[in-house]
Amino acid sequence: MSEPTITPALINAKQAGQLLAVPHTWILAQARAEAIPHIRLGRYVRFDAEELEAWLRSRATAPKRRTA
Repeated sequence: MSEPTITPALINAKQAGQLLAVPHTWILAQARAEAIPHIRLGRYVRFDAEELEAWLRSRATAPKRRTA
């Protein structure tokens, strides 16, 4: 018999907004636009904090080099 997998705790839009330092309304709009990782549970939208942090890191850009 295999070991049961533990699902990470999910957070709501307000908590996700605090995590990313943006308004929760922006979080919900981005979820509706399928622009950020999220999970739909009926009418509820939840977020995995680890996935959001990985998504945020993937959005980082390096400084542009100035050419002389």
